[in-house]
Amino acid sequence: MLGFAETVLIIETDEATRTLYQRELARQFRVISCASEAEAETALHDEVIAAMVIEPVGLHDPDWGFLVRSKARSIPIVLCSSLDARRRGVEMGVAAYLVKPVMPARLLTTLEQLLHNEFRVPAKAFHESEQL
Repeated sequence: MLGFAETVLIIETDEATRTLYQRELARQFRVISCASEAEAETALHDEVIAAMVIEPVGLHDPDWGFLVRSKARSIPIVLCSSLDARRRGVEMGVAAYLVKPVMPARLLTTLEQLLHNEFRVPAKAFHESEQL
């Protein structure tokens, strides 16, 4: 992992999914994975985070308060969610919205485009099967 400037924060309560994403993203990024909002808050305080991958369902926060607070930090956010709430994600200004199941390679590509190519997702949110 030496030499990678960007750090990606994954917030996902499902351990298998978190591990799967972490394994793939570690090919290009330094990855910090968290299972809870409290762990994520600590990481955001202690680290310079280039982007976040969040599953809002696992946070048990119907108002997506963590997401609202995170947007104030101006960190690009990719939602990987089992909810099909793309409109809400777009309204909240997320950089990309992927509906699960999300293939780890697709997530890696999305983050590479967001961070390395300064690509910004248009107002339309994406489903896993759509092309960027």
